[in-house]
Amino acid sequence: MGSRQRKRTLKSRYGHKTQRIPKRQQVKKVKKSQVPLKLKEYFVQNPHAKWEDDFRNSCQEGYKEIVEQLKVDQGGICCYCELNFSDSSNARDDFRVEHFHPKSDSSDDKNWDLDWQNLFGCCHGGSDRYVLGQTRFIEENKHRHSDVLKGSLIWDDEILSPLEIPAYPAIFKVMSSSGEMRVIEENCPPELKQKALNSLDEKKLNLNTPKLKEWRKAVIEKLREDVDSFVSTGVEISDAVNTIVNAQLSKDSHGNYPSFFSTVRSYFENDSELYLRSVGYDG
Repeated sequence: MGSRQRKRTLKSRYGHKTQRIPKRQQVKKVKKSQVPLKLKEYFVQNPHAKWEDDFRNSCQEGYKEIVEQLKVDQGGICCYCELNFSDSSNARDDFRVEHFHPKSDSSDDKNWDLDWQNLFGCCHGGSDRYVLGQTRFIEENKHRHSDVLKGSLIWDDEILSPLEIPAYPAIFKVMSSSGEMRVIEENCPPELKQKALNSLDEKKLNLNTPKLKEWRKAVIEKLREDVDSFVSTGVEISDAVNTIVNAQLSKDSHGNYPSFFSTVRSYFENDSELYLRSVGYDG
């Protein structure tokens, strides 16, 4: 593609005054690190221990190690909705440890409580009034999201695990006009298609709850404004896009991604993919 054609394409795609078209989004893949040392040691000595009654009480340093490692692995964002766990304030983090497969399940010999591959970092889905200065609380239970409705239900075969989401290509898109997330069925592996659809469902993870749609739209609008701001100062649009992509898709000095990482990624489409591949992104 020639430089002039590329400029026209970029202006059409990102220009603030252009028609709003659907943008692709992929719920972010989570890539797990090795089992934290204290958890590994504790499990060897206590293979049948429970999460709440045993591990958290008797191995508090191990619990802290898990919390920190989950935040590192996930770049500081929720494994389901991609909201950040903390901000620049001193407010309590919107974070808790999620067991993808319910820890209450004792139907087999597997200890789901302490299985590292079963542990993730998750926000409260709008259910906690006091996290992050009360900015996340959602009054009506039906509008809460992420794992709020899951509880102790076994949904392993019904929703996507953060570990099985492909890094490429995107299997979701977000409609810029509404913030609604939809499945890109042609990109979705057949065995994951129904799980992807279920994950969005209001009776599952409810990832199209009004607040999440509102916040996604705000992210897209801010990206448009940022591009316009650069261009208005004389910066070439391609340079503006590259600058924003590099900043928004990189971890900050604390190792955190911005909220809705995948919304940013999908908005800038090929420019995002080129950057992420150049840095070896894999979740």
